[in-house]
Amino acid sequence: MHSDIFVLSCRMHPKKESNKYDKIIKENLEALFIPFLEQLLNIRILASERLPGKMQTTLEREADFLWKILTKEGREEVLHLEFESEARKSLVYRQSEYHGLLLKKYRLPVRHVVVYLGERRPNVPTHLPTEEVFTGFELVDLGRLDYRQMLSSQVPEAVVLAILGNFNEEPPERVLRSILERLQQVVKGELSLEKYLRQLNVLSGLRKLHELTVKTIETMPITYDIETDFLYKKGLEKGLEKGLENKERIVVTRAWKKGLPAEEIAELADMPLERVREIIAELEKAGEEDSTR
Repeated sequence: MHSDIFVLSCRMHPKKESNKYDKIIKENLEALFIPFLEQLLNIRILASERLPGKMQTTLEREADFLWKILTKEGREEVLHLEFESEARKSLVYRQSEYHGLLLKKYRLPVRHVVVYLGERRPNVPTHLPTEEVFTGFELVDLGRLDYRQMLSSQVPEAVVLAILGNFNEEPPERVLRSILERLQQVVKGELSLEKYLRQLNVLSGLRKLHELTVKTIETMPITYDIETDFLYKKGLEKGLEKGLENKERIVVTRAWKKGLPAEEIAELADMPLERVREIIAELEKAGEEDSTR
């Protein structure tokens, strides 16, 4: 069966931030994306089998010879030369691995040459079949899809994703209310509803709508304990951390202006010496910048 590669674009945050979003996508993958992609890409999937996503990444390859060349046509290329004494049918796939690695590293066209050293005449493919050649991927940008397309689904996982769609200049409050009302229609049971509300809360962070989502949920007849939401607790923790940081800075600033050394400030304030030095360095830098203005 012909195999397509799909890439979903949600404009993810850096890796640490994206982990919580990835988790939701993976949890909902089969329930959501098989029917979702059929609709979006106009394909009919007769059967599917989940394959392990984890792949070995020990592709440390050392090419026999590599050159960066300039052809008479004025084109820069990477010339890759390998010597092989065995004519293995998997050789074409090994060269394909080299191609991806070299293309990623040098961003230049790559020409591969294999010099065969064996006795028997090599009877191996030298080119991938057309359907196995990577020529690009399908890109599904949720931010360009009309949110109503996902909202109309009977699948709650798709309804939740409406928060990432194109609102078409509709007020976010109205969109959120529509999503919540639709979830109430398609989800059975309070426990299941809580699950999707938590997911909606997390995904709303990608659109900077978390606070509005919380307020909208609170104004609707939905049983949901916001204080158990991990993003809510995370916000409280951040607030406490920020307060502690400001207090430390005030203490160090006052002591430093009185001429106390970093070691004495750290002891009096019961703070790590490195943290005190870090704040003092910032204060000194700010003072230098003010003096040059």
